[in-house]
Amino acid sequence: MFRRGALTLFRARGVPIRLHVSVLILVPFLTLAIAVQASRIASLAGLEIRWSGWVFGLLASVGLLASIVLHELAHTLIAIRHGGSVESIVLMALGGVSQVSRMPQSPRHELEMAAAGPLTSLALAGLLGLAYRATIDTPDLSFALFLVAYLNLVLGLFNLLPAFPMDGGRVLRAALAWKLGRRRATQIATVVGKVMAGLFALVGLLGGGIWMILIAFFVWSGAAQEKLFSDVQTTLSDLTVGQVQHVSPTVQASATLEEARQALREGSSESAIVLDGERTVGVIRKRDILSFPPGVRARERVRDHMLGVQALTSTEDLGESFDRILREGELPVVDDEGHPSGVVRSGDVFRALRERGFRFPGEPPESSA
Repeated sequence: MFRRGALTLFRARGVPIRLHVSVLILVPFLTLAIAVQASRIASLAGLEIRWSGWVFGLLASVGLLASIVLHELAHTLIAIRHGGSVESIVLMALGGVSQVSRMPQSPRHELEMAAAGPLTSLALAGLLGLAYRATIDTPDLSFALFLVAYLNLVLGLFNLLPAFPMDGGRVLRAALAWKLGRRRATQIATVVGKVMAGLFALVGLLGGGIWMILIAFFVWSGAAQEKLFSDVQTTLSDLTVGQVQHVSPTVQASATLEEARQALREGSSESAIVLDGERTVGVIRKRDILSFPPGVRARERVRDHMLGVQALTSTEDLGESFDRILREGELPVVDDEGHPSGVVRSGDVFRALRERGFRFPGEPPESSA
């Protein structure tokens, strides 16, 4: 099933593993890059190969994607063990992303979660390296193992760089947060990341190539985004989700779209909470309902057109939840007993930020009357 440009491949511990469309760029590019260099790389490794370079390129690409899944699963399993919550893992052209909706609370647990991915990649590199040596009498198989081992080594070491958005930036922040607190630790880790971005850019300008400049941009953007994320969390830390939610009607997932429209017509809400029995399973938006003609609304069911998302609890910290709210656009809210209490939207978050005087970079201040 496709969702937001990503195809769900399978689930692990209830977490969907999704393949983003951008991987359609990575796989052909990596396959081509390895295919044209396979013979030269093999000769440097002292191997005489017979398979086509295209075979090695494809095997390395698939091996890298599988390795990224294991890298991200390591993050996910540690996060869940320490009370975190992971919505999904998305494989993208620039690597994998674990969409963590609730981070582990203690610096130690965050450090363990952040370090788990790179350490898994380095462990894979070591195991595949041993397999490469053990199969040296089978050059083609040995070379394929060598390529995937090398890619895991690069993946692990690159992610240990102490700069956001790499795992090393989160390791650095978690280590600093033990003594300095999360906000101050984020500020320091952000500065370190921007310094590293500057070094990458300098190397690129001095002859390191366009890739170093692109990495510099990637690292600088990640550092700036993490700093912004931290500032928003701090600004919203005194609010709960329930304080900014809107009351919304409820409809059963088995109801028709027309029945949902009737429920929404009775109030000013733009969306309704969807229930499966007594369990909150998502939201259905008025604009989505009205996009269908009356005849279709009378026979189509809410379950087939709702936004299926996990509900927030009304007592949750708004600062900890805002990233997920922005990503989904709107989310159902339940009370501590699991009963539906309303809907929170991205606009509610922005309104709360404005009321506290927060301004995003480049946003002009409000003019005084």
